[in-house]
Amino acid sequence: MKPAAPDEEIETAEVSAPLPKVTNNFYDYTPPFNVAALVERMLASVPSKYLVGLSEVVLTNTAGLPRKVRRSMTKSRKRKVKVVEARGLYYQAWKGRPAWIKIFVDNTLRRLESGWWLKFGNFRENELGTVLFHEIGHHIHYTLRPEYREREDVADDWGVKLRRNWFKVRRPWLRRFLRIIRPFLRVVARWEARRLLREGRITRAEFERHSKKSES
Repeated sequence: MKPAAPDEEIETAEVSAPLPKVTNNFYDYTPPFNVAALVERMLASVPSKYLVGLSEVVLTNTAGLPRKVRRSMTKSRKRKVKVVEARGLYYQAWKGRPAWIKIFVDNTLRRLESGWWLKFGNFRENELGTVLFHEIGHHIHYTLRPEYREREDVADDWGVKLRRNWFKVRRPWLRRFLRIIRPFLRVVARWEARRLLREGRITRAEFERHSKKSES
């Protein structure tokens, strides 16, 4: 199948399909705001055709993970990553169970919980939307738009498209504002990529790929 172009717009033609159920499954943890309500609104912004076959989004935290699962690993960009460090996971349909998504809210919001950032909706939406839309990107990749390249790159691309669509629907004024500050955001993104490279968390090839994306 022909790969989707990186800058392809979201197709808005509707297909009748129910929204995935959003389930809270927290263990000794209370989110700093109503995460479920925000996730439901974000899901409603996604054209139904991209959600066909996705049954549920489970919101949870890492403290409730069984010991065996906490020690288990998953793969990301051909590298092993501890499940307990993940922000989100996508589960394909398997043995009669439809596809579903798990989001570790504590990991997702960790960078913001210690400061005043969570008082602002834009920061909340950016952190949560980055994870949710990325995992939906995996679902689109596996069920609707298969591409023969790194699956995390494909999910990243779809995540960007879906996040842009969310902000377009939710806050049309924000797109105009982002156009103004885009040069500054590119500098910040490149600085962050350099930091990750120095810490050995990304490869030189990944750094170059991020740099090209930030310049496009």
